[in-house]
Amino acid sequence: MKNNTILELMIKDHAKILRDLEVFEDKIKHSGKQLQEAFHCFEWNLEKHLFVEERAIFTAYNPEHIDEGYEIFIELSKEHTAILEKIKILKKDLKEGKSVNISEFKQMLIEHKNFEEKNIYPKLDQEISEGEKRFIIERINEVI
Repeated sequence: MKNNTILELMIKDHAKILRDLEVFEDKIKHSGKQLQEAFHCFEWNLEKHLFVEERAIFTAYNPEHIDEGYEIFIELSKEHTAILEKIKILKKDLKEGKSVNISEFKQMLIEHKNFEEKNIYPKLDQEISEGEKRFIIERINEVI
């Protein structure tokens, strides 16, 4: 089935990221190569997702109410920065052999995902032109 909306594509990608996170979380009990591979897979797919949002999706949106529309994306960018900082800390802790607990991080990702799926992607699908939507969907498909 072909995904025709930004929302459909990004829900699918969110699910993939959460599966990767579950695999990583399961591997935390272990150490070594399996743990590193699971983390790398999660990190890579999350970074690609954030890249798509910031480079393809956010830049294509030109809200009618500029202050309100751009404020949401500024907040989302701040959340992305916080997520990437957590990833950097996790990576450092894993490299140093420290034990990690990702429950708070996982909750932060779920809240971020839910906000985007409820408030951002449906709005984009509704407010942008079909041409802009096709362009964004093509960019998403190139990366994820």
